[in-house]
Amino acid sequence: MALPAPGIVLGVASLVLKEGATIDGALAVVRAAVDAGVAAIDTARAYATVDDDAAGERIAQAARVQSPGIPIITKAGHFRLGRAAWDSDTSAERVRADALRSREVLGAPPSLLLLHRTDRVDDLDASVRELAALRDEGVVQAIGLSNATVEQLERARSITTLDAVENRFALGIDEAAEYRYCRDAGIPFLAYAPFGGPKADPLATHVPHVAAIALDRDVSVHRAALAAMLDAMPGAWPVIGSTRIDSVVDSLAAVDLAVDDDLRTAFAGDLRARGIAI
Repeated sequence: MALPAPGIVLGVASLVLKEGATIDGALAVVRAAVDAGVAAIDTARAYATVDDDAAGERIAQAARVQSPGIPIITKAGHFRLGRAAWDSDTSAERVRADALRSREVLGAPPSLLLLHRTDRVDDLDASVRELAALRDEGVVQAIGLSNATVEQLERARSITTLDAVENRFALGIDEAAEYRYCRDAGIPFLAYAPFGGPKADPLATHVPHVAAIALDRDVSVHRAALAAMLDAMPGAWPVIGSTRIDSVVDSLAAVDLAVDDDLRTAFAGDLRARGIAI
């Protein structure tokens, strides 16, 4: 899967699952993201509504109508059961069924298929072998794991080549062990929830020195933090989950924000103060 470097990915989970979300609103955000140069769209079988098991993938597919070559990332093995219930099934049979459904909805092989909840896997070897078979058959273009530990990544790589990994990396909150592993192995790392997610404290409380520089330069802390992240973390693509057009466009502008030594030092210091080494 080819991703521009550096680049920012839009995740559509909140565009589907957030209370009050609408299809029209989601499509407007996706269109604005494509216009602003988003690197890829990230979705999943689990990003479904009660009435539509493929709502998230249909929203992602809208980006391809606008920009046919844009990569679409989706995930298998995790699914919605009802209004407030999800479950996981990482069996080979379920992974294959999800992959075939994704290909059907997207109208083409997904650019990247990830095992969604690797942290809940029953038989990692079987799941990974099925992913590899789906790639070999052309059902999907590339494969990887999501929510995986370093040990699981090691095990999976003893079976087949991983094309990408997607794990949570909230700035100033999460450790970076999986990122460092992927960087050293040359595996693209998709870092979701860089701002911490909808229930997190404000980003400025986790990267206060970056926030101070952002304020002085009249840019948002989100834009400054993403720019610093792209600069400091080669091989990482932040996956943002913004639900408003203005916030999506602001975050995507981080790709073009100049990063100087002051911002680099502030970013590194903020992470180091929380015991995070990248």
